[in-house]
Amino acid sequence: MTTDTNYETGLVKVYWENIRHRVAKVEPFLAKLIDELTPDSSLPLYLAYYPYGANDADTQSSLFPMDKGFYRITDVCAPKDIVKNLGYSINSTPLGMVLDKELECYIDLKDQGITLPWLIYTPGKVFPFSRILNQKSQRIYEPNGLLSSTAGARSVFMLPNIGSAINHSNLQRDFNLKCHSPKSLYEHWHVFKEIVNSKVVNSDWRCCVMYFAEKWVTKIHNDKSWSRLKQYLHELAWHQYQYERNRIYYDITFSMIQKKRNLKPNPYLADTARHLFATALGAAPGYVPAINNESLPYQLLQNIFVSSYGLKKYFPTIMKPSHYCFETDNFPIYYSLQNPSTHVFSPKSREVSSTLSEMRELQHIMRIFLDELSQNDSVCRDTIIGKVAQEVQFQYFHNKVDRHGVINSSEQLEKIDRRFNKNHHKFKNSGAKFASDAPFVRGCISISRIRKKNNNN
Repeated sequence: MTTDTNYETGLVKVYWENIRHRVAKVEPFLAKLIDELTPDSSLPLYLAYYPYGANDADTQSSLFPMDKGFYRITDVCAPKDIVKNLGYSINSTPLGMVLDKELECYIDLKDQGITLPWLIYTPGKVFPFSRILNQKSQRIYEPNGLLSSTAGARSVFMLPNIGSAINHSNLQRDFNLKCHSPKSLYEHWHVFKEIVNSKVVNSDWRCCVMYFAEKWVTKIHNDKSWSRLKQYLHELAWHQYQYERNRIYYDITFSMIQKKRNLKPNPYLADTARHLFATALGAAPGYVPAINNESLPYQLLQNIFVSSYGLKKYFPTIMKPSHYCFETDNFPIYYSLQNPSTHVFSPKSREVSSTLSEMRELQHIMRIFLDELSQNDSVCRDTIIGKVAQEVQFQYFHNKVDRHGVINSSEQLEKIDRRFNKNHHKFKNSGAKFASDAPFVRGCISISRIRKKNNNN
């Protein structure tokens, strides 16, 4: 459905004067810049409302919502107005901004049964940059057929096991589910999506994305009076890709450290160690317990898995992808060897080893990296990665006892991060506890800012 009336469903055509207050709420500086340009009715905008789990773009192109489904610009059913104003995104995504809820951009490795979260777009975030801003170069560096994006979190899962066929049959009965009981964390999302969008639930959860018509992009590139807006977008892009622009230097630094310290680690664990630094910098997403409905209607799902599925022994903790900011975030972010999300795929060592022994080796690699990067004569001493080495701690958890005393008990996670108990008093059975034996925490690394000791007596 395409309409000029905002029913918070489908695709809605609007103009700046109708929507500026919503933009000002999530990104006031951008709203101020656009206000100065006084855009008229020749410059339409489109609000796309996506239900939870809906693809706003896949590996082929953007997907726009309509009654009972979605369409592409190339589809014969695509409205002429949409083709005219958003057709410039025929093979990619139009310039857009998230206004409400979140989008996850990810790589879906179906054959391996994992997703790699790439970027989490929160309200106020503008995208995409590369193909919209790269007008002077004929070179296209971004491959097709790799990234997809979904309304809400795709790389999301329940921490405790929800794979019981008997319990799952309760969900099938109560919500007319067609999907089978999940056999892996990868499949949890399919169950969540079907529950939330079932006719029984009738959820009003929507992710709202504002798309800019082609005339906006044309003016950004060709109208000198729009130069401040163009500069602003370039600065956003420059900031977003700071880590990627400098990653080659960090890769060289890590290689130099390995050579200096005669470190010959399992390549898979060496790549994991580098990825942990990227996660600490916020360049790569990690995982956190969901505590609000921005990524998914988590309270609804918690309630359903307790009352319908019959989750009795454990808290209904839901984990979601997120970006970390060590300068401001008060709670840790997590990575797990049991749910790997590195962006490179070096082979594991051929020697058979347990997750616990891999954790000890990873801790050893990280300790050397942190020690070298913290030195006063380190080549990274004045960089953000040098600051991470001095101000961020990495702790390692497993549910089995480590006789070497290197790995902490996963039971401690509940004590150091109260988000694992968030809202559970509403949706839990008497006697339920934190799922300290869940696969994700059997080989889990927490990343958090080092707390400065208070010397006041």
